[in-house]
Amino acid sequence: MRRSVQERSGASIQSNEDKAINLHSILPILAVLPILAIAPLALSVPATAHKHAAYFASVATYKPMAGFNHVVGNKRFVGYFLAGPDLCRVTVFEAIADDVALIVPPKRFEIDIKAADRAELDAGEGAALAIACTADADAIKIAPQLPAALGRAPRPPV
Repeated sequence: MRRSVQERSGASIQSNEDKAINLHSILPILAVLPILAIAPLALSVPATAHKHAAYFASVATYKPMAGFNHVVGNKRFVGYFLAGPDLCRVTVFEAIADDVALIVPPKRFEIDIKAADRAELDAGEGAALAIACTADADAIKIAPQLPAALGRAPRPPV
């Protein structure tokens, strides 16, 4: 006598009614899963994560010839950059932030930053403006470096 595949394997075949009953019994569990998936997002985020997010949001990216204007501490930095072979040629004018009449003449800096390297311009009281050249030297990233935001002591005067 020939046995069916079901009999030989010991597998059982359920009818559609049985599947409906089984699915119906797990619906409450399925309803709770999305809530459990979102629950960790509702937990409080550590303070360091907020500081990191704020710092990350303060980073600005500029392409060649795009002008930038940043105030850090009591200094204003205005400039642009040109892409060179494996470097970023940055031109920066530094002035006192609230000196709109330019009573004190601004200083001009020309800085060659190698690809994937960075430079910092001192802004006083431990603050600085960080300028980084990307690895392809096709953009610069600029961010203020503030001692309170980074949790470090002010830098000594140079």
